[in-house]
Amino acid sequence: MSSRRNFLRQASRWGVGALGASTGLYSVNGHSAAPSGYKALVVVHLGGGCDTHDVLVPLDGSYSDYAKSRPGIALTRDQISALPGTHLGHSMGLNKAMADLLPLFANQRLGFVVNTGALVKPTTVSDVLNGRATLPPFLYSHLEQTQYVQGWTGDADPSGWAGRAIEALNTDRSLKAPLLSINGYDNTLTLGQRSRMIMAGTGGSGWMGAANLTDPANHWTQTLASLARLQSTNHVEAEYARTFKGVFSDAQEIAIADNATAAPQGDFGTDELAQRLRFMAKIMPYYKSAGASRQVYYTQWGSFDTHANQRNTNNTSGNADLDTQLGQMAKALAAFDTAINAAGLGRDVAVLVMSEFGRTLDQAAGNGTDHAWASHWLVMGQSVGGGKLYGNTFPSLVQGGADDAHSGKRGYYVPQWSSDQVAADLLTWLGLPASALTSVLPNLANFASKTVGFMNA
Repeated sequence: MSSRRNFLRQASRWGVGALGASTGLYSVNGHSAAPSGYKALVVVHLGGGCDTHDVLVPLDGSYSDYAKSRPGIALTRDQISALPGTHLGHSMGLNKAMADLLPLFANQRLGFVVNTGALVKPTTVSDVLNGRATLPPFLYSHLEQTQYVQGWTGDADPSGWAGRAIEALNTDRSLKAPLLSINGYDNTLTLGQRSRMIMAGTGGSGWMGAANLTDPANHWTQTLASLARLQSTNHVEAEYARTFKGVFSDAQEIAIADNATAAPQGDFGTDELAQRLRFMAKIMPYYKSAGASRQVYYTQWGSFDTHANQRNTNNTSGNADLDTQLGQMAKALAAFDTAINAAGLGRDVAVLVMSEFGRTLDQAAGNGTDHAWASHWLVMGQSVGGGKLYGNTFPSLVQGGADDAHSGKRGYYVPQWSSDQVAADLLTWLGLPASALTSVLPNLANFASKTVGFMNA
């Protein structure tokens, strides 16, 4: 018995992992039968708080307000590509570093949700400036805001909105590989209360110790498979064996998926995000053919905490500057779109690019920007109503203007869309009934409009 315990203890340290959450503290009831067909949601979290003031820039008279607010780091007009049409009353442009995404916007497969972020309930600038606002907990803190926009509801329940939604859709736990984190390091979004989350890497997952997971004839693979079938009357050992079985089966299927499918079409680039999106595009067709019906893929990437050296080339921080990262992201997303469409999954996959918060309109002392609140989020896919900016207004880029919620006039913007409203759009598309939305997203009950309306399928 002792040798078996030692083997299981060692096995838990190998390769691909699966995380089981069984808090049982937050009840989500089933509302429908298991969903049919295949749909996958991909969520890319830009770690550090991305400055989306330098993603979408007005090209009309408001450009001068933008340039005046950040005289040392503002994009020049020749660093901005015009977007077709008029949006929220403005001629708008996209940072040229993201030029790979322009065709997707023009072809209505990409849109932006303007001024989005963490909200407890609808909030105005006046509420904030006069101390009447109910603010999200730990506002402006990276870790807590990352967790909050991914569905964290407090320390009693660490689960996220995607994990809870999948469990509401999957009351009998019959869905195949519904929750996957690819090289993620804050996995709140895909953490459920009672489901395994597959945690996979892109660096080759075909081995678990000496076991070749793609070769059923391999002696060590057979040994692990036999251990995955072990049973015990000891509750601790039984739970350990159950967990190991999940780790082994998930790792084996990921390895088979990676080994069985061809490299996806498209030039993703060579950076870490490129590798992760390429890996997702590679294994999705396998999972669809293997019977998966709903999947959520999550990854957190980037060093967007650009307090200094946001734009210049004298970057000594060890992190890429903002434009370099935006260019890498745009290239990888465009290639992902190419690959998904080539695989016949164009209408089956939606992408959300989010960040924990935005940054100040004004510039910080080190030619960067500081933590703020709302930012612009990106949505992509054939099922997205692209070619649009979603919002009631585009914020005034005047420090101390009507939309500035900072008493020192630094350019802090209150979200006009909550992260929950954005999530509700995507979860409704995945098949979550409207009646279940406020169970999965409790703060959504505070909003008259439950969704943004950017999903058109």
